[in-house]
Amino acid sequence: MEAARRSARIGRAVVASLALAALAPTALRAAAFPIFQSTAVLTPSPGEAAPQFGLGEKSLLGLPDADPEFRLILRFPPAVSPSGRLPLESSIRLLPPLAPDLRHTGWMKIVTLASFAGSAWNSFHDGPHEKFHFTQEGFFGHGTYAGGGDKASHLVAYNGVSRLLTATYELLGEPRDDAVRLGSQISFLTGFVTEIGDATTKYGFSYEDVVFDLLGAGSAYFIARNRLEDLIGFRTGIVREPRTPKAYRVPSVGKDYSREIYTADVKLAGLARRLEVATGPARFLLVSVTYSAKGYPEAIPELRERQVGLELGLNVAEVARELGVPEHRWWGRMLLIVLDIVRFPYTGIGYRYDLNHRRWRGPDVGNGFSFPGQ
Repeated sequence: MEAARRSARIGRAVVASLALAALAPTALRAAAFPIFQSTAVLTPSPGEAAPQFGLGEKSLLGLPDADPEFRLILRFPPAVSPSGRLPLESSIRLLPPLAPDLRHTGWMKIVTLASFAGSAWNSFHDGPHEKFHFTQEGFFGHGTYAGGGDKASHLVAYNGVSRLLTATYELLGEPRDDAVRLGSQISFLTGFVTEIGDATTKYGFSYEDVVFDLLGAGSAYFIARNRLEDLIGFRTGIVREPRTPKAYRVPSVGKDYSREIYTADVKLAGLARRLEVATGPARFLLVSVTYSAKGYPEAIPELRERQVGLELGLNVAEVARELGVPEHRWWGRMLLIVLDIVRFPYTGIGYRYDLNHRRWRGPDVGNGFSFPGQ
């Protein structure tokens, strides 16, 4: 009799030790991180009774159990949500890592410094040096030196830089919200560094450029924080334009913006997802507002055009996704962003309104401009 009682006590002790060994890691982590709890469960098939497992009259060792109140019970939740619509695949929530968060901070610093260095090199070495000075360029006026093409360029460029930096920081281990904020901030600061460099060249420091650097980085921040990347975007592209003949050319500063076009896009794929409608092949299309400055700054003022357009274009990034470019791989993600911020030639067609001469052009692919006799 005494031997039976001793065996039962040994059995209960072993069972208790096994239970403590199994529960100790979860208990320790739950105590260290009270916000997170492990709720891993097993889910039976729909309609299956929720079984109960107990240590009843025999212990795990097969010995008689002198304490029938010691029971291990597992309860199972229903296989569907209370609404009956969404299946419950798992209720596991990941615990925070026990080791410190290992971000690639060294590479993040290198990326940031390289952004500043590239911006500084590009601006400080653009022509002979002059004394630090300011300039007033205006915005989109008829008489501005670039007709607003440079301002559209700053907005679209630093929106794209912000997106690329955000993706890079996130791939290097930065949490999404921090990556979005850091990418936008560094994008704007690289633009500011460019303007400091311009202040020592023929261009001069332009507060108008700084405003559109801020708008570009700020728009990227707003879009990313609200997860609108699949709905709204900006692109820049090259179009074919005739070189300004010498007979119509005037002295100018800077590049010819006639060969550039800038777009603000609404992506039908993202719109369809939000409206929960099937669009078929239309999901590969974009509806865009375009801007381009023709003849600026090389052509004589009488021939220059500021064109605001509306066009239908091809969403090249959506086509790439359909072809299998993996967004979960680093190279696929970066490639899709590049495809999303570049307007490829002959991928859009529409009409443009010339603000200078109050007339429509089109339909064309963005290169509707010519000189007399051409």
